[in-house]
Amino acid sequence: MREGVNRVALCLFEHNEKAYHAAVRMMDQYGKAAIVHPTGTGKSYIAFKLIEDNPEKVVIWLSPSEYIFKTQLESLKRNDSDFPLANVHFYTYAKLMCCTQAQLMCCTEGQLAEIAGLQPSYIILDEFHRAGAECWGESTVALLKLCPEAKLLGLTATNIRYLDNNRDMAEELFDSRVASDMTLGEAVVRGILPAPKYVTTVYQYQKTLAKYQARVDNLRAPG
Repeated sequence: MREGVNRVALCLFEHNEKAYHAAVRMMDQYGKAAIVHPTGTGKSYIAFKLIEDNPEKVVIWLSPSEYIFKTQLESLKRNDSDFPLANVHFYTYAKLMCCTQAQLMCCTEGQLAEIAGLQPSYIILDEFHRAGAECWGESTVALLKLCPEAKLLGLTATNIRYLDNNRDMAEELFDSRVASDMTLGEAVVRGILPAPKYVTTVYQYQKTLAKYQARVDNLRAPG
């Protein structure tokens, strides 16, 4: 039980516990930290632990979609239905883009500044490689510039944008401050993720091919 709190503290798996403490130390020293772990290893729980340990701090959580965040919350609630999230403000990268465009078009004043006005202590960039997209990157960087005091935590399964000239988003957004890096192969070897099972299938296509060939042969039109 946490002191002064009538609930059980969130308990992380060993690999995430180590990554969390490494990220906290790196954020304290440099103000930013990235975690690169494969999908399915529980990266979101590292962010939830940061939220739990800082209940009085404002946290902005950025994600590619509401569905991803909703799925993460459902997983969290199955383990801890009373987890405190009152200090968390969620936005999608697309929402930031709309705010930025509105300000540039002078249709709305300061929407992005209003978000920054929450004075976040932490900004979480979930799937941070997605923030490198042309349509989302400008607004994300603009928000970070408006929140110079906020510490930055990034989560992703891959920091490289392979179809975008192999851009390294850990380098661009976090100055290569990677607190923990785990490959898919390492996760399988360590038993964190199950080994994949490969399935092959043989299709009987000969009869179907003969049927269509007969239809072609019976066509009367020269074409």
